[in-house]
Amino acid sequence: MASELLALKKASGLSFAQLSQKTHYAKSSWERWVNGKQFPPRHAVESLAGLCGTPSAQLLGLWDRAQAEREAGGVPGAGAEGAEGAEQASDAGGAPDESGAQETVDSPSRGRRSRFLRWAAVLVPVLVGGALVAWFTLGLGSTSAAPQPSPSVKVAGPQTGCKGAACEGRDPKKMNCGADAVTVRTGSIPKDLVIELRYSRACQAAWGRISFAEIGATVVVNNSDGAAQADVVHFDRDVYSPLIAAPDDGSVWVCAALPKDKARSCTGRFIPSQEED
Repeated sequence: MASELLALKKASGLSFAQLSQKTHYAKSSWERWVNGKQFPPRHAVESLAGLCGTPSAQLLGLWDRAQAEREAGGVPGAGAEGAEGAEQASDAGGAPDESGAQETVDSPSRGRRSRFLRWAAVLVPVLVGGALVAWFTLGLGSTSAAPQPSPSVKVAGPQTGCKGAACEGRDPKKMNCGADAVTVRTGSIPKDLVIELRYSRACQAAWGRISFAEIGATVVVNNSDGAAQADVVHFDRDVYSPLIAAPDDGSVWVCAALPKDKARSCTGRFIPSQEED
């Protein structure tokens, strides 16, 4: 989804600040959505399409598909409409006015809050002092006992249908590799076709995707072991390739070409071991 937003932003010629002024979303929010750091709300995508004079049906169809993948993969907070409301509320509640001053509102609760803070200033030192006395009186402050290590907690990743070389030639959706997938490299063919390299850490595999293409356009994903997987746009305007292994120390990249055009455009190479957290 981020690559589509990036393509529309480039086409609009608007900065993040200008997008914020025209759509009621914060500049920082647009930066996260366009750069793929956070999944955008549906209304924001529709607003950007309107600003660019682009029919929103195709873009919203891509959004619905991406949202369905997120929900199928059990992504926390996949309800993007809820995120949209939180974003708007955040922008509305703390936005400075034109003079640069933060708007302040007198509240009946301010007096109660002040009284609470005064009581807290008195009670907290007393309670802390009493706790320290009890600690040393009961011998709990002894340094002879070694501290117990905290148990480590491992968070399980998404359940996938394949891993590494076993994913070669398989469908990323059917293997559930989209559950944790991210777009790690992007490219384009002037002026509309968008190229994406998608990577799943859980599957240790990658695939290519092209959007805003035309029938006959091709996408090819390659790795440094010499393997390649490809697909062609048969209908609509987008297509994705089968999976290819993405070993930690190897590299993967995606190329695309227009129909009857021998020249190809490619993304940069991605090496998982150099960029994973």
